Amino acid sequence: MSKKLTSTLLLFAVFLGFLLWGINTLMSGLAAQQKDGESIVYAILLLICSLTALIAILKLPYRNRQ
Repeated sequence: MSKKLTSTLLLFAVFLGFLLWGINTLMSGLAAQQKDGESIVYAILLLICSLTALIAILKLPYRNRQ
């Protein structure tokens, strides 16, 4: 397997992992009896990290053209 394909797959795994972790943390934080603002902010930060990984994946084809 080439290095480009391996790095793309790993970046996609990071995106998917942060996305699922962030959604799970956000849902459990919102469904709790006593809502904790810290866990909700932490979940939003995880979702921002997943968005950053997604943007990096989408920018990969443009790096080859330059």
